[in-house]
Amino acid sequence: MKQTKENPPSESTLEALIDEQAVAWFARLRADNVSREEKAVFADWLQQSPSHQNAFDEICLLWGDTQLKQALGETGEKSLNNSRNAPRRGFQLPLLMAACLALALVFRAELLIVVQADYSTGIGKQQTVRLEDGSHVVLNTNSAITVTMKDKQRAIELLQGEAFFDVEPDADRPFVVYGEHSTTRVLGTRFFVYRKNNSDEVNVLSGKVQVTNNNRPKESVLLHDHDSVSVNRDGLNKTHIANTKPASSWVDGYLVFQDVALADVIEQVQRYRNGVVIFKDDSLRQFRINGRINLRDPQHILSTLEKTLPVKVTHLTDWLVIIG
Repeated sequence: MKQTKENPPSESTLEALIDEQAVAWFARLRADNVSREEKAVFADWLQQSPSHQNAFDEICLLWGDTQLKQALGETGEKSLNNSRNAPRRGFQLPLLMAACLALALVFRAELLIVVQADYSTGIGKQQTVRLEDGSHVVLNTNSAITVTMKDKQRAIELLQGEAFFDVEPDADRPFVVYGEHSTTRVLGTRFFVYRKNNSDEVNVLSGKVQVTNNNRPKESVLLHDHDSVSVNRDGLNKTHIANTKPASSWVDGYLVFQDVALADVIEQVQRYRNGVVIFKDDSLRQFRINGRINLRDPQHILSTLEKTLPVKVTHLTDWLVIIG
């Protein structure tokens, strides 16, 4: 195959790449689990070029972060002091937004949820819980529940994330799952509840469940095998037949996609890993995907996509990945 010599990247392209790296380092260095090795790599990156230092200084100044300066010690002191004399290049708005998103991912206010929860999982983790009545709950990534088992009450509150319920029948004690917008009541069945940002989604694998809108208690729907419904602040949406294989595949340690847009695949993948993924070419968002991804190795999920798709995945750091 005849190879053509690629043109060197333009100055604006290099500047954008450096800005992206600075955003990723800023987000990573504010985390609680930064290793000494990572700090050493950051120091090396910072000293490679004045433009690296200027880019990092700008994002620190834009965020007004003095605590990060103290945490970095001499490296941060040198970097932020030099910023006073460094020319302002005008940090790109999309990258600043990416920084905000990265920080939101790193510093989500989850402490209260963890304190409240009886059981919880971290990002990329799953847990199976056997309840005292013999029922089983499987928590998906970044999920949390409270459990109440007393007298004639079997109640679960899904504080965040997604859970699969395999409920032991008990006619005298209905099993109730409370989401943000929904209440799901069952006697014995297998179903999923996924608490999304703006809605709850209920999928029935087998059996029957009654789903009620929390804001309108008189509004409810009865679901049977493979039925699915979403509930938001406006009410119950239309019930539909769901393909339960993709919806339930995470219980077996996989994500299954059937003719799904790449943007939607990445959105699902992001639930199992830390960091931010940016599309360099927006046209790739609609690329259709069929396949299966192994969740038992979440750090290599994106690498798997690169091996099976005609896309390039660039890992600037563990926390910032560019698809283009």
